Amino acid sequence: MVKKIPIYASGILIACLGVALIINSTVGAGPWDILFVTLTVKFGLTMGSWVMIWQAGFLIFNAIILKKRPEIESFITVLLWGVTVDFWMFIVVKGTDFTASPLVIKWCVFLIGVTLIGFGVGIYLSTNLPRMPYDGTMVAISQRYKLSLRVSRLILEGTAVILGFLLGGTMGIGTVVIVLAIGSIIQFFNKMANRIIDSKLMFRA
Repeated sequence: MVKKIPIYASGILIACLGVALIINSTVGAGPWDILFVTLTVKFGLTMGSWVMIWQAGFLIFNAIILKKRPEIESFITVLLWGVTVDFWMFIVVKGTDFTASPLVIKWCVFLIGVTLIGFGVGIYLSTNLPRMPYDGTMVAISQRYKLSLRVSRLILEGTAVILGFLLGGTMGIGTVVIVLAIGSIIQFFNKMANRIIDSKLMFRA
């Protein structure tokens, strides 16, 4: 378990960097990120703080849908994610500005961000250490209703699109790309990470 912690922490660090890059690309952020940014603008608090508040809600939802006790240990992950998001938002968003950049540059930054989120979430899920409640919700829906991770993620992202729209959040073409693609990207990297871990276990055996 201890050996998995660096992979776990690295996955979160990488995924949060991806979030910051996507937001800063200005071509359209992920649905939940748009919601968190909109809440920050309207009601204050940092984006990381809103992440933690909503993740607490997902934690309760997961316990209900799976009919088991809340995974309290996931609060460690929530805290780590919230702090890391605020860190990258301060370093990346405050330090760079792609508003006036050519569209091709914006899309390159966006696609790098999407890949980093998929890679980061994929590898941190493979460690089987406490998940972000949101990712736990994705897995819970998948297990409860026999759906793929891709479809589960699509349901959650679609829900966020509706909430963000109702609150007046700004969405772009990139938002649609994330909704349609991020689940598949996470699934791809998660399977790859699991194969690597399984091969190492077989080698040690």
